Amino acid sequence: MNLREQLERATASAEGPGQESPASAARRALVVLALGVLVTFGLGPTGGWRSTGELLGALATNVLVLAGMGVVLRALCRDIYASRRAFALLALELALVIVVAGAALRIHPAAPELVPIALVGVVTSALFDRRVSLATVVFLAALLATQPALRDTPAFPVLLAAGGVAAFVVRPTSQRDQSYVWMLVIAVATALAIVGAGVASGMSWPAIAAALARGAGTTIVSVIGAMLLMPFAESFTGRQTHLTLLEWGDLNRPLLQRLSLEAPGTYAHTIAIANLAEAAARAIGANALLARVGAYYHDIGKLAKPQYFVENQPRGRNLHDKLKPHTSATIIRNHVRDGLAFAEGEHVPASIRAFIAEHHGTGTISYFLEKAREREGQVANPADYAYAGPIPQTAETAIVMLADAVEAATRALADPTPERIREVIELMVHQRLEQGQLRDAPLTLRELTLVKDEFARVLGGMYHGRVDYPASTPTIQAAVS
Repeated sequence: MNLREQLERATASAEGPGQESPASAARRALVVLALGVLVTFGLGPTGGWRSTGELLGALATNVLVLAGMGVVLRALCRDIYASRRAFALLALELALVIVVAGAALRIHPAAPELVPIALVGVVTSALFDRRVSLATVVFLAALLATQPALRDTPAFPVLLAAGGVAAFVVRPTSQRDQSYVWMLVIAVATALAIVGAGVASGMSWPAIAAALARGAGTTIVSVIGAMLLMPFAESFTGRQTHLTLLEWGDLNRPLLQRLSLEAPGTYAHTIAIANLAEAAARAIGANALLARVGAYYHDIGKLAKPQYFVENQPRGRNLHDKLKPHTSATIIRNHVRDGLAFAEGEHVPASIRAFIAEHHGTGTISYFLEKAREREGQVANPADYAYAGPIPQTAETAIVMLADAVEAATRALADPTPERIREVIELMVHQRLEQGQLRDAPLTLRELTLVKDEFARVLGGMYHGRVDYPASTPTIQAAVS
C-alpha cells in the first residue's frame, strides 16, 4: 500500500453509512455478535446457564442492545460509524471493559463499582466526540446492569454516573495534569451514586464504605488505563487528541525549524494561513487546533526546492524563467509529494499529512499550463499540469485549501482595501466550488459564508492602513541610513 492509499484510509471513510456495502454490514454484524457472546458468557452465571433457551434469550437481548448502540452511533457520527478502524476501536474498548468486569466480578461478586466503564468514556470523548461517548456509555451501562452478575445490585446508577461523567468531563486540554481533575470529578460522581444507591437498597454503612474505596480505586485505574491506551488509539484510528496536536504544533519541531530557516517566505505564508484557518474553523465549530497545525505543515514539501517558489525568491529574480513550463509545473506539483515524504520520515500523524495531500486537491497549475499553451499551442497531457489530489475530505483541510488560495491572491494585490479583499475571497471560493474541489468536504453554504467572513476579518487586520510618517521622522531616518 503506497503513502497516498495509507493517508486516504486513515483520514477518510471508505464509504458513508448511507452506501454501506454488504461486506461492511456483515463485518459490523459479526462484531456485534462477538460482543454479545462475550458479555453473555463473561457476565453470565458462574455455574453455567440453566437451560439453552435461557442462554439464547440472554444472547439475543444482548445483541439487540449492542445493535441499538450501533444504530445510535450511525445517527450521531457518520464518519466514526463508517470508519472500520474507529468502529473496531470502540468494539475493543467495550471488549476490554467486559473482560475486566467479568474477571473482577468473579473475584468480588455484586460490585458494580469494579467495572472500569470510565475508561470508555475518557478514551471516546478525547478521541471522538462527547455525544458519541455519552451514548456509548449509556448503552454499555444498560447492557452490563442487566447481566446476571449485576442484576440484583444497583449497578445502573453507579455505572451511568462513572461513565457519563467521564464522557462529559473530558475536554480538549493543553495540560497533562488535567487527568487528575478527571479522576477527582469521576470519583466524586461515582461516590455519590454508590452512597445514594446503597442507602436506597438497604446496604450497611461498612459495605458502602468498602464500595466507595473500590470505586475510587477503579476510577484511578480507569483514567490511567485510558491515558496509556490513548497513544495506541490515536495511532490505530489516525485521529489525534488536543495534546498530541499541541505537540506537533510546536514551532521548534525540526521540520518547522527548517522551514523557518531555509524557506522564510514559505514560513511567513504558513503562519498567515494558520491564522486564517484557525479563525475560520472556530467560527463553524470545526477543529480549530487541527486546522492551525495542519496549516503549519501543508507546504513543508517546499523545503526540497525552496528557491523555486515565488515567496522565497529575491525581487526580480525567478528561476522558472530559464525552465520549460513542463519542468516548472513538475517542480511545483512535486512539493506535495515531497511534503508527504518529509512528513512520513518524521512520523507526522495521518490527520496532519492530509493537509499536505489535499490542500491543492486536483487543481490545475494554471500559470504554467497557459505558458505551455502559448509556447506549444497544444499540451499533450494536461494532467501533467494538475495536482494528484485527493480533494479535501474534511472541513479543516477544505478551509486550509481556501485560506491558501485567498492569502496568496490578496498578497498580490497592489491596494488591498477591504472591498478588494472581499472580492478576492468571493472569487477564490467560487472558483473552488465550480472546480468541484469542495464536493467531498462536509461544509454547508452557511458555513462557507462564515468562513469567508472570518477570512475578510483576519485579512483586513493583516493589511490595515498605516500612518504615513514624514521623511524627517527619526524612525524613518534611522531606517534608511
